[in-house]
Amino acid sequence: MAHRIPPVAHEILAAPLTTGAELKDWILIVVGNLFAAFLAIRAVGYFIKDEWGKMITLGVGAVFVGAIIWAPDAVQGFLTGVWGKVSGTA
Repeated sequence: MAHRIPPVAHEILAAPLTTGAELKDWILIVVGNLFAAFLAIRAVGYFIKDEWGKMITLGVGAVFVGAIIWAPDAVQGFLTGVWGKVSGTA
């Protein structure tokens, strides 16, 4: 006698398709935190060596790249607006 799975079990086993947005967000958070740790180590090294110019440049670059990592939609909107002003389309 063959074993039959009730129809309700088929619906439970089927997983809904996802777009991968949760995975993308998780990867961006992990990469962003690793990036922040790397920059903190570099900034301490510049502080110890009294290389203030490099430390300030690193800070400005960190803010820009951090914004791209942690708020990509806001950065995209900002850069789109800037490009619209520069090109005269906005």
